Amino acid sequence: MLADDFFLVAWDTTGSGRSRLHLQGIALGLAGALIAELVLAQRISVRGVRLGMVDARPVGEKVADNVLSEISNSSHHTDVRTWLAYLAQRSVADVSGRLESAGLLQRETPKLLKRRQPRYFSTDFSRAMWPVTRLRLGLVRRQPLSPEDMALATLVDACDLTGTVLDEPSDRRVARQYLTTLLAAMPQPLSDLSRQVGAAVGDAVLTYRI
Repeated sequence: MLADDFFLVAWDTTGSGRSRLHLQGIALGLAGALIAELVLAQRISVRGVRLGMVDARPVGEKVADNVLSEISNSSHHTDVRTWLAYLAQRSVADVSGRLESAGLLQRETPKLLKRRQPRYFSTDFSRAMWPVTRLRLGLVRRQPLSPEDMALATLVDACDLTGTVLDEPSDRRVARQYLTTLLAAMPQPLSDLSRQVGAAVGDAVLTYRI
């Protein structure tokens, strides 16, 4: 699932077990990925700053279906940023829980009160590294990407995590150009969503620094 891949990019599950961005930024990125899963499943649409229902039928996955049900039951709330903020309240728990249920992640509960953020460690190194590896190869080689990977790449960039995927400055320049091309070529609901996520994360960064 898209949000699972985003989590594995945004969280250092093969090393420190810590997040690679402040928690609110990751939570918003995951919220965007959860919405994108439903856009890709053709259950909801995003146009500009508005979100709307397309098909209320379940997709057959617990977390996605819970999000879909909430959107369906609150269809009068159409602002994308409102849904991002709402879903961000539990997106880390929802997505990490999904990965734990699949046996791909282990949670280490903080033992010290001053360290409140849990650590997550992958149980499968290859699986944990695959989203980063896949994006790196696709962006540097300018390969055609699936809609899912286009969404992943632009959401990662919206959260300022592209440096996590690409270590070399020269690779980042190539990737930046390609990301601009991808954003222009993406289906409108996904490109509009990534812009809203970027704006929300940008606001969260300002708040975090203050």
